[in-house]
Amino acid sequence: MIVYEDHTAPVVSVNVWYRVGSRNELVGNRGLAHLMEHMMFKGSTNFGPDEHAQIIDRAGGVGNAFTSEDATGYWDKVPLEKFELALELEAERMHNLVLTQENLDSEREVVKEEFRTRIENDPISAAFETFRALAFEGTPYAWAPVGTLDDIDGITLSDLSNFYETYYAPNNAVLVVAGDVTAEGVFELAQDHFGAIPRAMAPPILSVELAEQAGFREETLEMAVQLPAVIGGYTIPGVGHEDLPALEVIQFILSAGESSRMNRSLVREQRLAVFAGGFALTFKDLGSMLIVAFFTPDKDPTQIKDALLGEIERLRAAPVAQEELQKAKNQLTAQYIFNLDSLSGVADSIGEAEVVWGDYRLFLEAQERYNDLSVADIQDVAQRYFIDEGLTLVTLKPEQETQP
Repeated sequence: MIVYEDHTAPVVSVNVWYRVGSRNELVGNRGLAHLMEHMMFKGSTNFGPDEHAQIIDRAGGVGNAFTSEDATGYWDKVPLEKFELALELEAERMHNLVLTQENLDSEREVVKEEFRTRIENDPISAAFETFRALAFEGTPYAWAPVGTLDDIDGITLSDLSNFYETYYAPNNAVLVVAGDVTAEGVFELAQDHFGAIPRAMAPPILSVELAEQAGFREETLEMAVQLPAVIGGYTIPGVGHEDLPALEVIQFILSAGESSRMNRSLVREQRLAVFAGGFALTFKDLGSMLIVAFFTPDKDPTQIKDALLGEIERLRAAPVAQEELQKAKNQLTAQYIFNLDSLSGVADSIGEAEVVWGDYRLFLEAQERYNDLSVADIQDVAQRYFIDEGLTLVTLKPEQETQP
């Protein structure tokens, strides 16, 4: 349990993070973690279906949940006087969830519709899912938390029950409370509501490793799309790795703002793309430095790819300017400070640091992670990770019109 005291307003954010996500699924039950998130709102021993959300709403609060690759989280932001109510509700569904076939059947259809909306009917998402299937082949990061339609159809009530009993327990969860509270008061109330919930057996220890990539991987998709795209990425380490701060700085050098390298080169100077950028996509065990460009159909995709890769080669070949490095550091510091403006943002950052990164104190140290990085460090990291053997590229093109 982690408490962040902020007495600027009589508001409290209650977040429960579980150490489970789509990373813990296998082929055959992809989408199980996300479906479980939906079922957590469908009622428990003492509260009916959807009543948790309704009670929080009537209390003047807001709440929701998320499923990521590495974690599942539930949060309630409530007025101070309703803080204990939020604890009661979260403890209730941690231990007393009621799973029924009727609710499974209804939520299965909701989740399938999410899949169709997010991926099946969205060409950009479909291209990204093709990219991740290639880039993370052989690992649970090869699919999105929303799962696949076939696997969602096959999930049973027994699958959900086993998943709940394995992962939804105090020893696999972190309670983060941020707001107008005291640590002593939170610990006392948390003990009252969560203390009697029994521990579960320790979940299976999962090790996710990417098989050595034999070489450059590439695929082309043709879909009904008005704005073609190139989505690429280089394999990088997961969160907590000593090289990640340098890779985050590179992300800002490539993509943060109008003067960033990719925007200036591909959009403003060469006029090849309507958007271009680079992003560090990082999971618990591994990640990818994405390079992305969207462009109009009259442009040559090969020229777009060459321009994207040309900016990566610039990073490898020559040191960045000291001013460019300092600008990226300043932007990262500003991002950290702005995040402190929101109680929910603070609680989320603390939960992620503890559950995904492995130590909540990394949240406190986030502002200092970049201080000692030098120009030489940036070039060294670029040269080690941005290599053809670790590159995956997917090109999304408009469908060719069928001749009569």
